[in-house]
Amino acid sequence: MRARRQGGGRAGRRPPRALAAAAALAAAAAVLDVLADGPLRHLDHWVFSGGLPPRTGAWHWTWRTIVNGGQYWIVGSLAGITALTAAWRHRSVPLLLRAGVWLACTELVVRAAQVLFARTAPLYGRDEMFAAGHLSFPSGHAANAAACLLFIAAMAGARRGWTVAAHTLAGLVAVAVVALGYHWPTDAIAGWGIGTLLACAARVVVVPRDTAREARRTGPIAPVPEDA
Repeated sequence: MRARRQGGGRAGRRPPRALAAAAALAAAAAVLDVLADGPLRHLDHWVFSGGLPPRTGAWHWTWRTIVNGGQYWIVGSLAGITALTAAWRHRSVPLLLRAGVWLACTELVVRAAQVLFARTAPLYGRDEMFAAGHLSFPSGHAANAAACLLFIAAMAGARRGWTVAAHTLAGLVAVAVVALGYHWPTDAIAGWGIGTLLACAARVVVVPRDTAREARRTGPIAPVPEDA
């Protein structure tokens, strides 16, 4: 008896094209709109035209809890632990090294973009670009949540439900930074887009081919008769 896997070999490593395209479109649209002072940037100003949200009450503390999903020391540490576990399971030092480089590059890309655009946050009551010392655009929390949570799901071979939960929490973190008044909406959109693109890159260059996720996506191994 021979066995073959239904659905092919490398398909499990490729990120969903629709997700990658949506992330690229969101990031590009936010960047271009902010630089051109377009309608999305005007929406930023309208959102906070009545001032910043109050920092008390159940609403505030609910979003304060959710926003921790984008704290890099939390999700970055969890991503590192997941990568270490996967490398141990596969007995692969190169896998651990690739994951470590990806984690470092993720933080570097996000922070470099923040330094480059140097946008002031809503807290300052003004919206300026290229104002040295300010780091509002893109949102680091939104980017970290999208990149690390989706990376963790892929590296762990998460089932569909857990993967959907990771996407949902990443989206909620992007909403939280606006609901708390930490960032402009376009900061959150750009952060989510960049973080998701980084997670898609990890699916290609870091995540092992034979993760449990690939096995679940492509279905069980089907027996094939010898004379087939």
